[in-house]
Amino acid sequence: MDRWHFEADYFTACNCDWGCSCNFNARPTEGRCMGWGAWAIRSGRFGDVSLDGTALAVYYQFPGSVEQGQGTACAYIDRRATPQQRQALATIGTGKAGGGIFELFGQQLVSEWLPTRQTLIEFELNDGAGRVRIEGYGEADSELLSDPDGTVIRPSQELPHGIEFKRGLMTNSKRWWWRDEGLLASYANKYGAVAKVRFTHDGCVG
Repeated sequence: MDRWHFEADYFTACNCDWGCSCNFNARPTEGRCMGWGAWAIRSGRFGDVSLDGTALAVYYQFPGSVEQGQGTACAYIDRRATPQQRQALATIGTGKAGGGIFELFGQQLVSEWLPTRQTLIEFELNDGAGRVRIEGYGEADSELLSDPDGTVIRPSQELPHGIEFKRGLMTNSKRWWWRDEGLLASYANKYGAVAKVRFTHDGCVG
C-alpha cells in the first residue's frame, strides 16, 4: 500500500439535521444518508507525488444507515491537478490506499462507484461561511449558526476518536444540491461542518 498524508481544509454537508446524528451512532434524520465531503489540500504527498494545492470531493448515498452499506458513491478531482495527482487523489478518495474513513466507506460500505470525474472544485470558505462548488455536479452555501434573535453562535464537536475530523465547527448548510446520474439531492438548512484535518494512510490523525 502506498504511504501518503495530507493536511486540508474540510467541508461536509448531508441530509441530517444540525449536528448529524451519525456522529453519535444514531440513525440518520431521514433514515437514509445522502452527503458529501470536500478537501482543499494545503500540503501532502502520495508516495513521490506532491498533493499541494489540489482538491478532492466524494459524494456518498446510502439507502439506510451508513453501517448497513449498499452505498453508491463518486469521487471528484479538481481538473487543475496533474495526471499523476489525479490518479493519487482518485486512489485515496475511493479508499484503495487506506485512510480510515476513505477505506471504510469506499471498500466496505459502498457497493457501486461511478466513474471518477474531473471538474473544477471551488473552495471559498472563510471561518465557516461561504461556498463550496463542484462544477456541474453540486454545491453548498454555508453560514454560521445563529439564535432566533440573530446572535451568531459557534457550536463545535470534539470527536477524539473521529474518523472524519477530530474537531469541527458546526455550520448551517443554507442550501446544498447534487446532480450526477442517480445521485440526486436538494436540501436547505441542514447539517454542515468545517474543520482542519490531517490524514494519512492510517486515517484521520488530527
